[in-house]
Amino acid sequence: MLKKLTYISAALFKSMTMLSVLFKMLHLQGATFLLTGGLMGLALIFIPAFTLHKYYS
Repeated sequence: MLKKLTYISAALFKSMTMLSVLFKMLHLQGATFLLTGGLMGLALIFIPAFTLHKYYS
């Protein structure tokens, strides 16, 4: 369960962050929201899940 959460959150938040960089370069709306959501998700969900996954396996 924790392994699945780690992989899914990594893919989701990494792609959100990458998409926001593309939006920023093209000056499209929503880039700031995507960047904030992607980085906060990486910091608050992915890093603790990855740490727990590595610690308990």
